[in-house]
Amino acid sequence: MQNIVEFIKEEMSNRGMTYDLLAEKVGTTRQNLWMKLNKNTRPNFETVRKILTALDYDLVVEKKKDAADPGEKEIAVFFASIDEEQVSYECIQALFIIMGYSLKLKTHKIEQNVKEGIDNY
Repeated sequence: MQNIVEFIKEEMSNRGMTYDLLAEKVGTTRQNLWMKLNKNTRPNFETVRKILTALDYDLVVEKKKDAADPGEKEIAVFFASIDEEQVSYECIQALFIIMGYSLKLKTHKIEQNVKEGIDNY
């Protein structure tokens, strides 16, 4: 899968579009747009959506054909990505809710052991 910044730059090139013109369509300055696309930064999701909208693209979420619900391994990989990106808990919680999932707290303690005094909270 192509990097989104590479895609944007390629699309600009294919259209003969300058940073000035795209920046105007996005509602930012040329310098700001250039920095977001060239300074080894990863533009945030909102910025990418604004740029794609200015290029007449929409992001569409599609479930992969015959994709199963994520298992423990996929969830662990997802959480590792989120940790690396430092996304807020509230953001991830909202994302799961929108997708029809919820975040639940699950203790490592075995409830029966706590009741029997083998373990405590």
